[in-house]
Amino acid sequence: MTPALHTVALVLVAGAGRRLGHVPKCLIRLSGQTLLQRLLDALATLGIRDVRLVLGHHADAVAAHVSTLPAGQRALLLRNPAPGDEPADSLQWGLRSLTSMPERLLVLLGDQPLLGAPQIDAALRAFEQRERGRHALVPQVDGRPGHPAVLDGLACAQLRNHAGGLRAWRRERPEAVALWNTPDPAHTFDLDTPLDLDRLAQTTGLAVALPPNTPTPQCGMRNG
Repeated sequence: MTPALHTVALVLVAGAGRRLGHVPKCLIRLSGQTLLQRLLDALATLGIRDVRLVLGHHADAVAAHVSTLPAGQRALLLRNPAPGDEPADSLQWGLRSLTSMPERLLVLLGDQPLLGAPQIDAALRAFEQRERGRHALVPQVDGRPGHPAVLDGLACAQLRNHAGGLRAWRRERPEAVALWNTPDPAHTFDLDTPLDLDRLAQTTGLAVALPPNTPTPQCGMRNG
């Protein structure tokens, strides 16, 4: 495991979950645990203690859930008062919470159910082995970019005032970004539609449940 450097984890959980019927996706349960709890547990396993959640839509529900977790899985809660449909504004909001730039910053999403400690650790190791002059690393599976992205302090400083977010910054500074090719689909698999929920259940063989008191989308999932 590789937590020796000053590492901050920024988890973006501000989305509305519109295509899933306005569900807080990070509170979907896989085998009884929320996706957020599983992610926070993975970060704790790696020794990453500075974890910040950027909340937006469903902020109260997510904050209430975090308050029930063990102390080792708690995180600093940052509320984006005007979350949009893209993660760029939430990334910027999270970066502006930093009083100093970390040596490494992980950018994670709250709806990637297959992402765990092994995948996060692999991304950190790849970041440490990147070419000189590369200030960010982005996993890539079959040509599709994924997460976690890993940024150094210079990339963080530039992105905190960049309205276009990581995607636009990458287009403007391709020479600064290392694309890490990996065959692991965990880096790109996320939950956007009812079909994704069915795929998750089929892929893992585990029970998938929506948060309590949310409308059930047109698929085989149930409320839990």
